[in-house]
Amino acid sequence: MRQPEYQRLSTDGSSFHDDRLPSNPPDYSESSYGQRYNQDYPHESSSSSSSTSIPMEQFEIEDPSSHETSGLLNRAQAFSKKFATNVNIRIIRPVSRMIDPIYEGYKFLSIQYERSILKVGNPLVVKRLLYVFVMMLLIFGISKYSANTSITSSNMGAFSTGKFYDIDKLADSARHFIDPKSMKENLEYFSSIPHITGSMGDLAFARYIEKYMKNNGLHNVYLNEFQSFTNYPNADGTFLKLADGSFEAKLNEKHSKEMQFLAYNPNSLNTIETVEGTYVYVNYGRPEDFKQLQDKGIDVNGKILLMKYGGNLPEGNKVYFAEKNGAKAVVFVTSKFTLADNVEVDDVIQRENVGLTRMSPGDILTPGWSSEGGFVTRLSWDKSETTPRVPTIPISWRDGETLIKKLNGGCSFDDFASGDGTSAVLQLKVSNTNRPVHPFWNVVGSIEGREQAEKGIIVGSVRDSACYGTMGSNTGTVGFLELVKILTSLQRKYQWVPSRSIYFVSFDATEYNLAGATEWIENRKESLRKEGFLYIDMSDLVSGNELQIKAHPFLRESLQRALSKVNLEEGGKTLQNLFSEEQKQSIGNDFLEEKNYVPFINLVNIPSVEVKFKGKKYPEGSCYDTFENFENWDIDKSMAKHTQLVELLSRVIIDFAESPFIPYNFMQLSKSLSDDVQDLQRFGDFLSKDSNVKPNLHYNNLLRAVDTLKRASLKFTSWHTDWKSVIAASRGSEPPILAMERWAWNDNMVRFNEEFVGRDPQPKRSGYVNELFGVPFMAPESGRDFQWNTFPNIRSEMMDQNFSRAQDHINRLAQIIEQAAEDFLRLG
Repeated sequence: MRQPEYQRLSTDGSSFHDDRLPSNPPDYSESSYGQRYNQDYPHESSSSSSSTSIPMEQFEIEDPSSHETSGLLNRAQAFSKKFATNVNIRIIRPVSRMIDPIYEGYKFLSIQYERSILKVGNPLVVKRLLYVFVMMLLIFGISKYSANTSITSSNMGAFSTGKFYDIDKLADSARHFIDPKSMKENLEYFSSIPHITGSMGDLAFARYIEKYMKNNGLHNVYLNEFQSFTNYPNADGTFLKLADGSFEAKLNEKHSKEMQFLAYNPNSLNTIETVEGTYVYVNYGRPEDFKQLQDKGIDVNGKILLMKYGGNLPEGNKVYFAEKNGAKAVVFVTSKFTLADNVEVDDVIQRENVGLTRMSPGDILTPGWSSEGGFVTRLSWDKSETTPRVPTIPISWRDGETLIKKLNGGCSFDDFASGDGTSAVLQLKVSNTNRPVHPFWNVVGSIEGREQAEKGIIVGSVRDSACYGTMGSNTGTVGFLELVKILTSLQRKYQWVPSRSIYFVSFDATEYNLAGATEWIENRKESLRKEGFLYIDMSDLVSGNELQIKAHPFLRESLQRALSKVNLEEGGKTLQNLFSEEQKQSIGNDFLEEKNYVPFINLVNIPSVEVKFKGKKYPEGSCYDTFENFENWDIDKSMAKHTQLVELLSRVIIDFAESPFIPYNFMQLSKSLSDDVQDLQRFGDFLSKDSNVKPNLHYNNLLRAVDTLKRASLKFTSWHTDWKSVIAASRGSEPPILAMERWAWNDNMVRFNEEFVGRDPQPKRSGYVNELFGVPFMAPESGRDFQWNTFPNIRSEMMDQNFSRAQDHINRLAQIIEQAAEDFLRLG
């Protein structure tokens, strides 16, 4: 194998000084690098090492089809590079030059911080303590300086900082959110839709209110569905006529056969067969009317009774008395009404509930317990204490007058004679559509409180009606919705959260024995007794010019303050001036009508208030209660009365939701109870005049108990005065211990109301368990001849001539008042 030949290089140094090799290292500066490289290292051809090659420059082959796209892309790339360069030069580099020294300083301080921590102790423990301290400072700063100064003053602010909101500033701001135009638009819209309980119109109305609440920012808004007995009119098979065919009543209004125009009574009894018999006119169907007939020797047993609506007694009681007197059926005669321009209408038919509300409000088949959910025990018709036992039907004045004028002889009332019981034969059949389990819907929303959120104000309005319900229910609903808007607007504007919660409830089924409110209460009785401290009822809010106010004695002082701050449109007067001009020196406690306040007072003893303008005799419960008649009667065209009442109620709500103490006036209650005991004595003397049994009742224990309550009130007043002095001295700051005592006083105020709720498992009237306030079974619906809404059990026994049981109730109530007064002073 041939070995490669190697040539030894010369060692004389000539080879290291070849002209082609640089004698010194090359200069790599950018300006000369390419030139020197080409000079020192010329390219050589691959074919000949001796020839010098020309430098090559590379080119890209351009695709003609992508020429336009590539050009656009290149321009975009060039622009993006230029933009990135500018950002780097103008922003990133200057910021970096600014941050670098700060970062170096941070590193230095961090090192010093770590060294200091090591000198103190365990780094983990020390760091946690420092973190807690910093967070406390942060929370303090936020709570101290974040309160909205527009509703605070030197001694006002947030409860969490020991300060309190300026109630007057909040209330004065409320009036600016009231919109009369919006209320009128709502009133007209609501009045365009019939909304009988459980109907499609009722559900659509409920959905509207639910959406309105949500849009205005209320919390926990929902439809609360219940199941209850309801009945609806049916034109087929329902009639009232004379057996000889000479007369038949028109059982509908305005010549219409639509359901809302048909005649019926909610909760009335159907007939299986035609009821037939002679008939008698019994005036209003009151006990005194039956006695007058009895004195004249007129027997109503087995007769069909014609009676007028009204007479200061609920229709359910009238049907009850008719049944006790042996009547076969009851025909209610509606009064005639005068429309605008003195146009008189006599075809009005009112639809009034005939369930026995004075025995137990609510679903007539579940008296005393809730029907929520539907899966509950339901009584048969004949087992319930609230169902009527005789059929009823309402008719117009035109038809009623025709029948009554056919009667001769008998007892003479103010308008007609009763008849002697030998009239023509009347035939009656009632074929309503009965639904023992039918849904209805309450709409509920709330504003959660910040301090004692479990304590709550309830604002309730009637939503359902027998037809259009402009004055009967819609005036209350528009005011109710305006209150929702006002209070949520105050929240948004001032970041205000009330100290105690506010609940808004649109009640359904009011026309059916107050079922909506009662079932809602029965489902949460225990919590309401412990947490509810004020109920505001809004039903027929505006139906005239006469200002009427009803309130628990606890609430009168707050109402008087609010009345004096609501200005009227004319003459610089206030609602307080108007109230005084109507010769009403005091606010009454006569909650006697069939309104939603009945279960709140009689089942859970929540102090209640009702404020409204009344006076116009309007066809409530008929299809003549319309927006058109509201306008033609000039009830409130400018909505000024609505505006005044909404402002008044907003002031009351803010006062009770925001005052440091629940503004109950215990001294006012004590004074009122003293007057009520004297009224009770006067009532007993009145009953004894016409009685063979002379009562020998002793009231000393009751008077002593009221004196005990007065002393307790004075002690609380003294503590309250001392509390205000401490707050003033500390410039509005409240020590935590003092705050806890204040909360305890508020708890005791609510607990005081609960003390008077009876615990008898089988009360005489299942819907009436309040020992202190409530309506007796036989009390009139209005009138201040006696304080009917006080001591209901005592008055009921006295009216039944059972004076020994009345004395037992007097002694029992005295013990309850004394115990409640002692418990009120016991904190913790």
